[in-house]
Amino acid sequence: MQRKRLDGIDLRPRPFSDRYARLARMLVSAPEAIHLSEHTDDFDGATVFAHACRIGLEGIVAKRRQSPYRSGTCRSWVKVKNPAYLRGFARPLA
Repeated sequence: MQRKRLDGIDLRPRPFSDRYARLARMLVSAPEAIHLSEHTDDFDGATVFAHACRIGLEGIVAKRRQSPYRSGTCRSWVKVKNPAYLRGFARPLA
């Protein structure tokens, strides 16, 4: 398996804050269509998910901040989908 690297450094084992900061610096001059999603520690996951559903988003990705990046599926990164998407349509629930 080929290791993914940025400037010769494998960032996957690095802390989230380091990976996020490096990505933010890379995207400063990116086209507007590329957007870095914000993260929050200000609200619990259930509150963020309920808001995402109310405004019609597909869902959220919940991650353990201290976990390293792992390619593929893992227990520390969970995608929580809006039930409206699971039923085959998307619209705000509120």
